Amino acid sequence: MAERKIEDMDTNFKQAAPVADEKGIVWRAPTDGPFEVRGLWWYKENDYGYSRLPKRAEQIVRPDVWSLGQCPASGRVCFRTDSTMLALRHENSRTGNMVHFAITGSDGLFVYEGEPLLERPWNMSVPYLGGTAMEKEIVRDMPRRMRTFTVYLPLYAPLSKIEIGLDAEAVIEAPPPCRLDKPIVFYGTSITQGGCASTAGGDFVSAVGRKLNLDVINLGFSGNGRGEPEMAHLIAEIDAAAFVLDYCANTTVNLLDETLPVFIDILRQKHPETPIICMSKIHYYGEVFNAAGRINCEKQRDVMIRHYIERRGAGDNNIHFIDGWSLVGAGEDMALVDGVHPTSQGFAIMAERLVAPLRHVLDF
Repeated sequence: MAERKIEDMDTNFKQAAPVADEKGIVWRAPTDGPFEVRGLWWYKENDYGYSRLPKRAEQIVRPDVWSLGQCPASGRVCFRTDSTMLALRHENSRTGNMVHFAITGSDGLFVYEGEPLLERPWNMSVPYLGGTAMEKEIVRDMPRRMRTFTVYLPLYAPLSKIEIGLDAEAVIEAPPPCRLDKPIVFYGTSITQGGCASTAGGDFVSAVGRKLNLDVINLGFSGNGRGEPEMAHLIAEIDAAAFVLDYCANTTVNLLDETLPVFIDILRQKHPETPIICMSKIHYYGEVFNAAGRINCEKQRDVMIRHYIERRGAGDNNIHFIDGWSLVGAGEDMALVDGVHPTSQGFAIMAERLVAPLRHVLDF
């Protein structure tokens, strides 16, 4: 005799069938079923909100850091489904308006489809100019088969709500696992946060995650990555595979020299063996013709190299250095939108050139 399901024997266990709207769409929150929200370490602690910082951090960090932390840069909703259609319904709590940053990147969502290392960009969804909410069908009338989707969340807009639209018969499964059980944490500046990618997921942190099938956490804070000890203590809460410190662009030479050793010491207290990567600033266009700017960048780079060498000499074999000048070269064409912030092409270049050093550090 075939084994009967509990819901067939006891009707109290039966779940109501999903209810489709007039378009045949069933809307589901990321908390429903096997969806996974990745890249937001404190997601559950925050009652399933989309902040990159825990709620308690509002009393700890500077107001600008807290405000920027509400933007879920590199956060993503991951799942598998055999749905014949996909739609998105979402709302931000504020809207962007920057002349050098496409609203599709600052405020929008972006969908990738495919198995790890084979993901392909599909489409975006973004509120209309001046608005904060959007409902969009990404695709309809697909053949029914299992597919893996990743929905990237806004880089520079706080997300208050997101729902995934599928057909009523859709099966939903958890996404495939990442290569490593632990995430890679990036702490830094506006460039780290994703300014100025043309789409969500176009930042170098997200792109590195796709290229290496890694879980990534983006703790870039536009203009506010200053290496404060309170941020180091928060980041030290994360059980990470590696920490990447990419914040020198928001500091002076002296401030970097003061904060970097303290920041590393705080991480080392909880993570004595975890790789820590010091990453210097990429080339800006102005350094080609502005000697003072180039010299200042060289001095910041020298500070990072000196601390790296000193710690290596003291026996810390898990401290590493990546030269930002090797990621975006001097005057590299079409890499920067305003002479400072990368375009999507610039971010793609950065991600591609980070693959080899990260593989070396992570030993795979």
